[in-house]
Amino acid sequence: MGMLARFLDGAPPPTRLWLTRAGPVENPHGVLYSHPGLPLAPEGLRAFEALAERLAEHAPAHVYAPDSRAEAEAARLLAERLGAPYTLEPALRERAWGAWEGLDFATVRRRWPELVERWKRDEAGFAPPGGESLEDVRRRARPLLEELRDRHAGEAVLIVGNCTVNRVALQLALPFLPLAQGLRFEQNYAELTELRFYGADGVLARLNG
Repeated sequence: MGMLARFLDGAPPPTRLWLTRAGPVENPHGVLYSHPGLPLAPEGLRAFEALAERLAEHAPAHVYAPDSRAEAEAARLLAERLGAPYTLEPALRERAWGAWEGLDFATVRRRWPELVERWKRDEAGFAPPGGESLEDVRRRARPLLEELRDRHAGEAVLIVGNCTVNRVALQLALPFLPLAQGLRFEQNYAELTELRFYGADGVLARLNG
């Protein structure tokens, strides 16, 4: 069913998934990182304090985040400011980088030039040694995102995510979007992207608003 049919048939109140991205973090050397991750930088804390003020009139029913340092720190701050409960979900963690964890991209490219070329040819399916691909993250994160969408039908919830999980959430609303093309939607730190769901059908209502 297309979205026009949803609206003409009288769509129920939408379920809103608000996405934000935790950061900036304390990462002066620009290394790849996942779980347990890095803490928010001072400017990251200030950015989330400002985001909490913007959300004060539209407090979400619940805040969800992975159990990694920056995301958990941001989720606690937002939940406290907004008076909302929050839950940490390991399924929402950033992709694991395996042997590349803690290395900058120049080092990765120097040590594994052939693997980097494979990554460029298959962005969604490639996994670093001992790490995860985008497809791996989709398999673990999408069922939870679908569950949260259905559990909070007609409500608004906030997901303090990361680059990869937010790409999976975008594809949940925009099924025609190939996972490898998710970077075409730039997601800024401590900004809001709003997905509205009418049942299982999604709309991208706001990007970095």
